Amino acid sequence: MSDVQHTHDEVEVVIVGSGIAGSTIAAELAALGFGVLTLEAGPERTVEDMVSSQLWARRLKWGGPPILAEGDLAGALNFGMGWGTGGAGAHWYGNWYRFHEGDFKERSQLGRGLDWPLEYETLRPWYDRADTYFGASGNRSREPWSPPADPYPMPPLAELPQSTAIKRGFDALGIRTAPNSVAINSERYEGRAPCILDGWCDAGCPIGALANPLVLQWPKALGAGAQLRHECYVTAVRTDAGGGRATCVEYRDARGELHAQPAEIVILACHTIPNVRLLLLSASSAHPGGLANRSGMLGHHFMSHPSLIIYGIFEDETRPYLGITGGNLFSQEGYDDKQPTAEAFGSRAWLCGQAAKPNGLLGIAASRPDLYGAALDRFLREDAKRFANMTAVCEETSVVENRVELDRSTTDAHGLPAAKVINNIPGENAARLDLAREEGLRIFRAAGGTEVWAGPRVNIHLAGGTPMGDDPERSVTNSYGQTHEVDNLFIAGASLFPTIAAVNPTGTLAALALRTVDYIQENRGALTR
Repeated sequence: MSDVQHTHDEVEVVIVGSGIAGSTIAAELAALGFGVLTLEAGPERTVEDMVSSQLWARRLKWGGPPILAEGDLAGALNFGMGWGTGGAGAHWYGNWYRFHEGDFKERSQLGRGLDWPLEYETLRPWYDRADTYFGASGNRSREPWSPPADPYPMPPLAELPQSTAIKRGFDALGIRTAPNSVAINSERYEGRAPCILDGWCDAGCPIGALANPLVLQWPKALGAGAQLRHECYVTAVRTDAGGGRATCVEYRDARGELHAQPAEIVILACHTIPNVRLLLLSASSAHPGGLANRSGMLGHHFMSHPSLIIYGIFEDETRPYLGITGGNLFSQEGYDDKQPTAEAFGSRAWLCGQAAKPNGLLGIAASRPDLYGAALDRFLREDAKRFANMTAVCEETSVVENRVELDRSTTDAHGLPAAKVINNIPGENAARLDLAREEGLRIFRAAGGTEVWAGPRVNIHLAGGTPMGDDPERSVTNSYGQTHEVDNLFIAGASLFPTIAAVNPTGTLAALALRTVDYIQENRGALTR
């Protein structure tokens, strides 16, 4: 630490990352009287800054150091990450689901991946609390597949023409659907406006209908006395000589000057890959393989969701520009049948009727990369009016070989090695996605699609790398995100997940964050000694 240029006064809690996990913990701890400081690597953003355009949406994605990728399920890693106030929470889609009971015990029940160190019923009170905290809309009575839960605090969003067209196919094949469950207001909720269904979630939500840190957690946190510093690029967590307690975090400011921020409790709430990278960068004589890595599991069991999009053209106009980016209907029918054939493994879910604009990465034009010139012009002028789409979300088995590591051949602006993701889809998961593709095409044909096709395999959502568990020799943290080796160091976010299931992760990481807050409150004296 000899080159530190600025040393700040100690705070009770320092949180790295201002996204959904970090902002939720900051708001709740501040409300309990903790002194909280959050460090965000990106710039300050406000709701007033948000513009409904694809160009603006790109600014909200990862703007940090390059992330290298290797493997056949490792692309587009920056798309789901964020940069600036609210992190990825500034541009998330609001999809709001729970893991099923079996998702927590795959190792003991099915011989795959890892078991979670808690069961669904253990986490359920915080799932229910998160529904109310974020403001979830949906209809539990239409979800026969869902685990036991309290009713949503709001009714679902209205069904739109695109979803009505798609639903005909599900009905014809006897597959049940439900209104999508989302953390998006269907009516006015706690002072926030209802959704206007304009389909610009990917660029942020300037009216505040989408529960995101800019309108939900940060007003609460700052009002309760928490601090938020921007353009603070954290480079290491330091410990005492014995390595048993975190003492401070170091960060570079916008001028490149090095700061030391002492704290009694340190919480890493970055996205999945930066969480792992920061712990690896924090290696020391007491933690030679990376901070809190005695188990050797740091970086391992990285996962994402193998996914693809089904597209179709219908006779009637579908008005695909309306709705929300995350989808208007969903189906988890058959979700718990994790081994539908001898060759295939993993749960599967459908997200249906996603709002689509003419251009952009998720746009209508991008669905037909084979068209150009006059053919593309005709497609956008005519077929775009009758366009529909839905996404298959499949499970990737948690395996030790898929991982995040440091690559010293590429460095950031401060000479620190970049993160490298190695992720190859297990064959049984590729087979499961193939089944989903076939099923999706059947659904669209049964719905009356005049032209039906499937997009390529992609990966969405990132998890794992700091897996939680009961055994310190096989995991990085306990069920509260507290690292086994450093009592006052916590991890928050989807990097904690031992398995990824086949549902969007935000509802689960939010429930875990609220549970961590309660644990820190109950153990405040021991943690801040």
